Amino acid sequence: MYIERLVEVSFLNTIGILKKISCPFGVISPSQSILRQSKQLGAIFTFQDSGVDLNAALSDAVQLLPQNQSIMVVMPDLPFLNQVFFEEIFNKIDDREIIIIPSISQNNDLGTAALYLKKPTVLKFNFGVKSSHHFQAKAELKGLNYEILNISPYNRDLDTPEDIKYLKQNIDQVIEPEQYLAILNHLIII
Repeated sequence: MYIERLVEVSFLNTIGILKKISCPFGVISPSQSILRQSKQLGAIFTFQDSGVDLNAALSDAVQLLPQNQSIMVVMPDLPFLNQVFFEEIFNKIDDREIIIIPSISQNNDLGTAALYLKKPTVLKFNFGVKSSHHFQAKAELKGLNYEILNISPYNRDLDTPEDIKYLKQNIDQVIEPEQYLAILNHLIII
């Protein structure tokens, strides 16, 4: 329950950043409440998925977008995101077909925190364990112009107890730390 609340705070902070930089955004979620809230916050696109397979949901959702619509998929559990994160990516999109931002987690699975695709159907979605390696291998195989951005701590996620501990120890680096502290203070972190 508390982890979901931390992710929700991260998600809402991400939307706040996107609104601040006037970046249109869409939301994919199995939650009607999240989709309703996203629309109220200005989402130009929402898609309800089953909550079973994120990759299938992403594939289905991009079919509803214009063919030339570039996208960036950002995971909701990135509490250290700020405007600099998006500026780093946006400064590179003119020169790249794909930008892969591996997630940083204490379990070192190198999932993917965010993925920019100039053409959303150029790669099959495969988020999950070691997904950043998968996206890189597929980009190389297809001869696509890609870049891997390791932009810490923005790409640190909330997958393990160690990640939660890191958040608590580095709370001064997040936007609106009091929102996180209100939740973290209920958690016993060993």
